[in-house]
Amino acid sequence: MQKKRTALAASVVGIAVVGTLAFQGSAQADLAPQPKDVVTVGSDIQQNAFNFLADGYGALPGYNTAGNKWRFVNFDSSGDANGRSAYIDPTTVANYTGSLDGDATNEKYVKISDVKVLNPTASLAAGAPNEVRPSGGNGGITALIQDFDHHWIDVARSPNLPTTQNNSTALSNLSSAIHTVQIGIDKDLIAAATDTNAPAGGLTLKQVAWIYHGQDNAGNPILKWKDLNPAWADETIVPLVPPTSAGMRDVFLRPLAAYWGQAYSTTDQKNAFSAGYVNNPNLRTVQQNDPTTITAIADPAVKKNAIVPFPRGRFKLLEAGFYANPSTANSYTANPASPRSALSVAGLQLLNENGADAGGNADSVFVVDFPYNAIFRESDYQSNTPWQPGSTLNWVQALFYNPGGPTPFVNTEAGHALLEAAGIEPNWVDRGIPGA
Repeated sequence: MQKKRTALAASVVGIAVVGTLAFQGSAQADLAPQPKDVVTVGSDIQQNAFNFLADGYGALPGYNTAGNKWRFVNFDSSGDANGRSAYIDPTTVANYTGSLDGDATNEKYVKISDVKVLNPTASLAAGAPNEVRPSGGNGGITALIQDFDHHWIDVARSPNLPTTQNNSTALSNLSSAIHTVQIGIDKDLIAAATDTNAPAGGLTLKQVAWIYHGQDNAGNPILKWKDLNPAWADETIVPLVPPTSAGMRDVFLRPLAAYWGQAYSTTDQKNAFSAGYVNNPNLRTVQQNDPTTITAIADPAVKKNAIVPFPRGRFKLLEAGFYANPSTANSYTANPASPRSALSVAGLQLLNENGADAGGNADSVFVVDFPYNAIFRESDYQSNTPWQPGSTLNWVQALFYNPGGPTPFVNTEAGHALLEAAGIEPNWVDRGIPGA
C-alpha cells in the first residue's frame, strides 16, 4: 500500500469510511399520500427511475402529469435524493489512529461499532405518525409483507426477487401472495479513475474475483496489477466495496460467490470477509454509487489504483448533471450568481460501459445485469375495485401488470422513455409469484 493516505482512511473489517457520506441533514418532508394513492418504497438504486415514472423528468410526462385524481407516490430510500445511504450522526463519530495494514503508517479511521446511523423517518399516509423509512430493496420487501395493519405500502421496489419464504410470510401476514414484475434492466460495472492502471479493455469476472479474494485459484497472491499480468503496473490495487446496508453490495458479490462455487446468502455474507472469497487486505468499504469514493481520493497514487462496482444507470444520471453536489452550498439559491452545482462524474470512468452481460463467463469482461422489480400483493391485482374515476382498471392493472388488457403505464412508450432517461433499459417481464 502507498504510504500517503487520505485524511480519513478507508476500511478493513469493522472500520467504515465516513468522509464520503457528507453528514447529510435531516430528510425532507415527503408528500403525505391520500388513502387511494399508490405508495412505493424500497431500493435506492431504483428510486430515481420510479420518481421519473411517477412525476416525469424534464419534458417527459410521468403518470401524475395527467392530473389523475389518485397519485403514484414514490418514497426515496434514505431521504437523500442523491440515493446515498442513511446519514451518520457526527456527534457519535470518534476518530482513531493506527496502522490498518501493518506498515507502521498511522491513519485516521472510525469503528462501525461507534457510529450511530440515523434512519430518516416519513409519514406513509396522510395524518399517519412517522415511521422509520423503508430503505433498500430487501427493506422494501420486508416492509410490504409486514404491512398488515394499515396497508400503507403498495409496492416494494428491489433488484432482488422475493424468496419463497417472503411469499410464505406474506400469505400468513397479508392473506395474499406477492407478485413481481420486472420493468427494466441496469448493469453493474467496474468504475475507475480516468487515469487508472486498470486495463483499458476492462477486467474479467475471473480477474475481479481474484482481486477481491486477494488470491488466484492456485493460492498465488493477487494484490498488484502485475500479479494479474506481468506487463501491468507494479502498484497495489485498492478494491472498494459498498456498505453492508446496500443492495448493490449483493448484486456485486453474488457473481463472485458463484465464481468460487459458493451459494450467496444476503444474511450470512454481508460481512465482506465472512465468506472466505473476499479476503484482500486492502479492501475498503465506501459509500455506494458515489463518484467521490474515487474522485475525492487525495493521493493520486491511490486514486489510479482504486476500483469500485458502479451501476450504469447512476453513472448516466451523473453525466446528465441530475445529482446535486451538497458540499458546494448550504442551502437552495435561485441566484444566478450562485448557481446549482451538480455532483460531477469528471475523473471517473466505467470499464466496458457498453459491454454485454458476461453471463457468468469467467473470461468475459465483468458486467452484471440486474433488474428493476416492482413487487405487489396478488390480492391487489385480483381486486375488482377500479382505481381512477371513470376507469375499470385497478391500480395494478393501470400501472404495472394487466395481461390481456390495456398496457400498464410502466410498459407504455411514455414509461419506456422515462426509464431510458433514468439510464436503464426498458425490459418488462412477469416474474410471477415465488414458488408458483
